[in-house]
Amino acid sequence: MRAADGRTAALASRRAGMMDRISAAALQEFSQHGLRGTSTQNIAERAGISKQQLHYYIESKETLYEAILLRTIQHWGHIGLHANDDNSDPAAALARLVQRNLEFALDYPEVSRLFSGEIMSGGPVIRGIWERGMGMVDDACAVIRGWVQDGKIEPVEPMYLLFNIWALTQHYADYETQVRFFTKSPPGKALDRDKIREAITGLVLRGVGLVYPVQAAAAASVRSDARRRA
Repeated sequence: MRAADGRTAALASRRAGMMDRISAAALQEFSQHGLRGTSTQNIAERAGISKQQLHYYIESKETLYEAILLRTIQHWGHIGLHANDDNSDPAAALARLVQRNLEFALDYPEVSRLFSGEIMSGGPVIRGIWERGMGMVDDACAVIRGWVQDGKIEPVEPMYLLFNIWALTQHYADYETQVRFFTKSPPGKALDRDKIREAITGLVLRGVGLVYPVQAAAAASVRSDARRRA
């Protein structure tokens, strides 16, 4: 019995490892060529397996594509604003949201590009996934709406604020080539994440009438210097 259980566990582990390998290869292909421009032959070659082997593990490229998109949306849901989080300080919560979104975009640029490509093609696959994930977006909007009602931030349309944060953070993945050209960052050199994060966070917080902590500290230092000189 134990030997059979061990074989079952080993098979499950090998299958999981192969699916991770296939998903990584598919993500590379889909992010570069989209669903239409990607073939199962391309995915198999990138994964280092035969097309026949690939079809043993997946039903079709369409189901694989949808599965990758679904995991992406679920992950974004986890790094968003949630009603059960400590949202008493909107500046801290928004700074945290910016950081999480930026880190995900920079750590997984292929995912960001896959998502953008799907949207640019009209979102034929992701629309159904959105329907299932609307609760997460509604929760985030409710948090922002609560800040507005409590007078903690300036009046703002919650959905547009989320759009702006997504756009600002994903830009550095989707348009990395442009970012590197104009910031003179050569390929292979890590982008200055702290600088990017501070720039985005400052814009977001100022946009809702809040002060970014770094700016507040700098202003306090200037005032202190002025008092000493006086």
